Amino acid sequence: MENTPKTRLAPATTPAGTQKSPLAIEARELVKNYGTLQVLKGVSLAVREGGVVSLIGSSGSGKSTLLCCMNLLELPDRGDLSIADETIHFTRNAQGNNLGLDRRQIQRLRTKVTMVFQQFNLWPHLSVLGNVIEAPRRVRRLPKREAVALGEHYLDKVGMSDKRDEYPAFLSGGQQQRVAIARALAMEPRVLLFDEPTSALDPELVSEVLGVIRGLADEGRTMLLATHEMHFARDVSSQVVFLHHGIAEATGTPQQIFEHSDSERCRRFVSSVA
Repeated sequence: MENTPKTRLAPATTPAGTQKSPLAIEARELVKNYGTLQVLKGVSLAVREGGVVSLIGSSGSGKSTLLCCMNLLELPDRGDLSIADETIHFTRNAQGNNLGLDRRQIQRLRTKVTMVFQQFNLWPHLSVLGNVIEAPRRVRRLPKREAVALGEHYLDKVGMSDKRDEYPAFLSGGQQQRVAIARALAMEPRVLLFDEPTSALDPELVSEVLGVIRGLADEGRTMLLATHEMHFARDVSSQVVFLHHGIAEATGTPQQIFEHSDSERCRRFVSSVA
């Protein structure tokens, strides 16, 4: 078996006002393989309540896979994941089967960490409001009246309340992504994950989605996002992690990563996309 490089635990984010906040999510030495391809090679990071962490790096560096592992859409092969006060330890036997996992715990933790995807993933047969309230009703078991009130609240927050009865096919990409953000918020998660939330948008629509995410950061939402928007990452992040070939090559404040990184690979990447 390939040796897994060890990486230091990334320091928990400490934005203003969160120095004593509890850890919202913490990964320790996460490893993820797809067959013989090792995509994550012992990645560790920790995010405190109210922290905003940006994952940067070239395509194929492991950003999306890490996010999928953080909300358990993908199960790591090895490592530990803590969400709030619960920890899951991942290990596989010789046959590749994950050992000792409590499926009920996994389902419960998934409700605490929700993801906004690149491609929106809205249900085309449901209205905007229907998309937003589906998971709160089915997963959180909220009564319809309560779910609708919650959905309307978050649609208003992302500036989409006037489109509540429209269907996704009649919305722009930016509008669909804002609905997807409202849908994630309606689960009232501990942590919001964003996987390249603007990569599928036309350039003129990017700013409206980034504006919503910036507003969530200003509210103190705990967020972990993979992004190619370097200026945005620099402005909103309390911590930036540079991934390279499945390793957390560099971790630090935006100033440290974008101006004074000790990693030559990180400096080259930042200069190439600046």
